Formats: sequence, structure tokens, C-alpha cells
Amino acid sequence: MIQKLIATVLRSILAYLVLLALGRLMGRKMISRITVFDFLIGVTLGSLAVRIALGDENSLLTTVISAVVITCMALITDRLNIKSSLFRKIEEGEPVLLIRNGKLLDENFAKAKISISKLLMLLRQKDVFEIEDVNYAIFENDGNLTVLLKPEKLPVSAGDLKIAKPANRLSADVIVDGKIIPKNLKASGHTEGWLLQQLQSRGIGGPEQVFYASVNAAGRLFAAPYGKSK
Repeated sequence: MIQKLIATVLRSILAYLVLLALGRLMGRKMISRITVFDFLIGVTLGSLAVRIALGDENSLLTTVISAVVITCMALITDRLNIKSSLFRKIEEGEPVLLIRNGKLLDENFAKAKISISKLLMLLRQKDVFEIEDVNYAIFENDGNLTVLLKPEKLPVSAGDLKIAKPANRLSADVIVDGKIIPKNLKASGHTEGWLLQQLQSRGIGGPEQVFYASVNAAGRLFAAPYGKSK
């Protein structure tokens, strides 16, 4: 009996050390930012840790190997997520626009798998109580809601101060992972020629050298080129 208890304690310590090592290998992630995939990986590794702690000797090695393989697959997935916009879209999906200019886009609710009551709750959490006050509301991949209020509804608003202010507009992502996004570039009111000229004025040879670029409401370009190691 005592030997069995000692064996269980030692296995539990081993399970803890295995999880600690694999957790350090996978890196840190904010709890609020984990995806469903990350959650499932965590649950799977947790169940494997229990098997390590309570399983018989014959299952110890195979369980540890299984945990290592799953961790390696998670690391590969994270790497592909960073390198490939297509893979990132498949794994995480895309943000969904739910409100535009104070109007609900009901056709997008099914895509986001969210109810109107859940949307209203998320708005209240951001101290927004009127849908008409919202310029844009975007349901993000991690389940959070991003809200951009209309100019006159912003704190110390232009409406209160009787100051005319142009309408807010989201920045348009025009280059992601070295590739131009024609739809967004057109929506920003600019052409590919203008974009290339702007890049050249910053000493950037072409879009393939840019990690991310966007055009804000004022028409200004923000460009972040790849690091020198790229």
C-alpha cells in the first residue's frame, strides 16, 4: 500500500514536470486570447498528465510520447499560423462586422454564432447602451467585441464642443504578409500605383518586403517592413 502511494506521488511529480516543460516549450499566452484550439490542446494535455500520474507502468512511456507529439503539433500549428494568412484564416476564422453606422448586420450573426442578447451584453460591458451610438462593432476571433463609437458619442465629443469632425473610418489593411489586399486598397480610395509610390518613398522596394501596412481615415499609410532577418 505504501509503495503504491509513493509510486503515485512520484508519477504525479513526473506529470507536473512534463506539463511544466511542455508549457514552457509552447510559450505564454494570455488567457483572454486563447482560441478554442488552444483550449482543446490544454484539456488533452491535462488528461494525459492524469494518465501519467495514475496509469500503469506500461502506459507511462506511450503517454509521455503522446503528450510530446501533441505539443509538437501545436507548435507547428502556431508556426503556420504566423507564416500563412490562409492557414490563419482556416484555423482562427475572420473577425465579423456586426454593426455598421448604427445598424445591425443581421446576416452576419449566424456567421459569428452570436445572439442579439449576447451582443447587447458585450456592448454594455463597454458602457455602450444604444446601438445607434456605434459606428462599427466587430466580433473578434477570441470572442471579444471591438467597438468604435460615432464621433459625436466619443468622450468629450466634438458634438458637445460644437466642433465639426470627419466621420470615423476603420484603417484598411492593404498589405498582410507581403501581399496586397486589392479589396481593402480600393475601399481606402487609393490605387496600387499610389501604394507602390508610398512604399518607395519610404525606401521599401515592394509589397513583398512589408509585413503589414494600413491606410487610416486621413489617407496616411502605415507600413511595417520585415526585419532584416527576413
